Amino acid sequence: MRDRSKAEEILHYFNINSEIDSLFGNWVVAKNGDVVNYLYPYAILAIHLDDKDWMEAISKKVWFKDECKTNLRKAIERASLIMSNKY
Repeated sequence: MRDRSKAEEILHYFNINSEIDSLFGNWVVAKNGDVVNYLYPYAILAIHLDDKDWMEAISKKVWFKDECKTNLRKAIERASLIMSNKY
């Protein structure tokens, strides 16, 4: 429950007006396809999912830990699925 509360707070912080679809570790996927990290405030908006290789880009961040790769990959895959179902 605490993780869900943090997830809701971070969506509000980034002014994302969407409910939580799923949680993968500290990565939140909103029902609109946005992906947000609630420990290290970082957002990948759904409209930018295809802009670059997010796994590579985020893995270069100082705060990113290798053990988080699986959760980030799952979050991006879920967000991509949400977006593909919208069109």
